[in-house]
Amino acid sequence: MKNNIEKIVENVLIQNRIGDYDKKDLELQLQIHPNYPSFQSITDTLDYFDIDNIAVEVPTEALDQLPESFISLVKTERSEEIVSVINKNNSIEITHTSLSKKKYNYDQFKEIWAPKVIAVEYSEKQKFSFGKSFLQTLLISVLALSIVATLFLRPWSIGQALFLLVSLAGLIFSYFALQESLGIQSQTIHQFCTTVGNTNCGDVINNNSGKLFKNFTLSDAGIAFFGSLTLYQVFFGFTNILIVPAVIGIPFVAYSLYSQAFIIKKWCAICLTIAAVSIALAVLALRNLEFSIDSALIPSFLMLATLFTLGYLFIKEKLVENKGFKADNLKLNQFKRDGDIYKHLYTISDKITDNSPIENEIVLGNPNATFKIISYTNPMCGYCKDAFGAYSRVLKTMGENLQITVRLGANLEDFDSEVSKITLRLLEIYDAQGADHFITAYNEWFADRTFSKWSKKYGTPVGKSKHIEVIKKQSEWSINNDLRYTPASVINGTVYPKKYSYTEFFHFIGIMLEEHMESVSETEQAIEM
Repeated sequence: MKNNIEKIVENVLIQNRIGDYDKKDLELQLQIHPNYPSFQSITDTLDYFDIDNIAVEVPTEALDQLPESFISLVKTERSEEIVSVINKNNSIEITHTSLSKKKYNYDQFKEIWAPKVIAVEYSEKQKFSFGKSFLQTLLISVLALSIVATLFLRPWSIGQALFLLVSLAGLIFSYFALQESLGIQSQTIHQFCTTVGNTNCGDVINNNSGKLFKNFTLSDAGIAFFGSLTLYQVFFGFTNILIVPAVIGIPFVAYSLYSQAFIIKKWCAICLTIAAVSIALAVLALRNLEFSIDSALIPSFLMLATLFTLGYLFIKEKLVENKGFKADNLKLNQFKRDGDIYKHLYTISDKITDNSPIENEIVLGNPNATFKIISYTNPMCGYCKDAFGAYSRVLKTMGENLQITVRLGANLEDFDSEVSKITLRLLEIYDAQGADHFITAYNEWFADRTFSKWSKKYGTPVGKSKHIEVIKKQSEWSINNDLRYTPASVINGTVYPKKYSYTEFFHFIGIMLEEHMESVSETEQAIEM
């Protein structure tokens, strides 16, 4: 089964009311971490999303003092497994990487517990947000309510209601079959498929005997068949035309059973359930509908079934493509995160020999740190948004051990231009209110980049002379060192390789800082000896 570390992390974040992150990005950041799956991959990913967390080893007797939900380790026969833990009402419920769940009392849990814990903390800056999916959620909700209202306002006999419910059941199990055919793992489906001896849903569903046409399998036929029946009942009700597809489905059931029994020689619990549902539909149709078909209803059913099938095939094609793109993207990002490749590119990158400080410029983090980054950005540079976001993440988690000097590339020939006003005002905010206010102001500028709105909140420059001189010296520094583009980052005298985006910046700075601190520690020990 798949190692669902991503689900483990998401479960704990949900339990702690933390939702201000992109789910797909969270999964990607975990999967491309060089030490995935591990505690470090989880903590580094949480740091990347600026989610407050702590990883500690605790005494077993402190179990009852731990948060209600956290990530931990349990002992297995071979090694240790990462699990999510719910600590509630003097009992423990753990969710394994297979997504199966199990409950223990404290004494039972302590026997298998390796007491290492990752705990996350909700803060006001971490809130659930609707994001771009709000409109989609709203439209889906309206659609669902409309369908429910339509069904409730229509009179239903017991036979009609049963036919609709059985059609929905067939659609659900056909979706499970589709998941198996696409290789989407599910613990629930896996358990269902192994309830009977000599069963293997994957082998049966993906067997060539189940292909009716090129790229159209029995699982696709099930989706099209049951989906069309369900949709027709929603729009047109329970009419005599439904007896035709219900009866036509029987030969497909017979073929499926024959294929499992004599060709594949294995049984599929999902397929057997779909077969039982199809037979039930035929029985319900024959018992509740007359075999006198109104020919005027045939075009309506065919049109609806055709449109549904075409729409389904289009969506399925996109799902398959997206799965392939995701796999390729994962491989590419794992390649990009390779530390040896980065070190080589960093070694051959341009060197900046003039790294002397400029008086009154912006210095963030620890001003006494020996690990130094010079950031060169411009408020009008669109790409600088990602760069400054990366700097903010680095400062949040590593700021005590490094310093980031912020140099702003701006042409001050026109003091009334927006870029001049923003640049000078940012320097004033840093000078008067400190680093935190500067970081907030610069991030808020990049978030919207509407000058009237930003200047209404943060104002316009009130003094010029000292800060004009700073900008001029920074501009001269960039020209003298041939840094004619933004964003640019100089890390301990070497330019951050252009082949890397700022998505990887946080990851590589973490590696470089750790190596730097080890080197400093070894040097200090050697001096003491």
